[in-house]
Amino acid sequence: GIPSDLKFGCDHHTIFLPAAQSACILAKSTPPSHTPSIIFMSDGEVGDDDAKQAANRFSNFNTTLQDRLENELELNVIAFGSMACHTQLKHIANSSQNGRFHMSTDTAELSNLFVQIADAGFHVADLLEAEIGKRISDAVSDKLALEYIK
Repeated sequence: GIPSDLKFGCDHHTIFLPAAQSACILAKSTPPSHTPSIIFMSDGEVGDDDAKQAANRFSNFNTTLQDRLENELELNVIAFGSMACHTQLKHIANSSQNGRFHMSTDTAELSNLFVQIADAGFHVADLLEAEIGKRISDAVSDKLALEYIK
């Protein structure tokens, strides 16, 4: 099921603004220690006013992040298939200095793109390794402290 607040109707017409609003609400709950990241994808075109409103929503959210975290929103915008409006999606990607526009023509390319986005600039494996190392170190320190206290 598609969430009803995304206003996806029988005509298979998606409106960008509700999706942008939902994405910002979810990203707002990102812990301050992390950079919020949104992937916004479309295979179509909407009215220019709706695309501008969605871009403004992301821009306003980005300003809030800059004030709160001194950080930019990681905004990856994907045009999927030949019917996606590149102009509208590029405008949305430009809502953040860390906004990136991507194109994908098929599902194999889309899958590769998701992997690239996940790894771009973040080195996911390195971060996971560092976090695991920290947790092991903390556990060993706690164990040693308990042994010392006994």
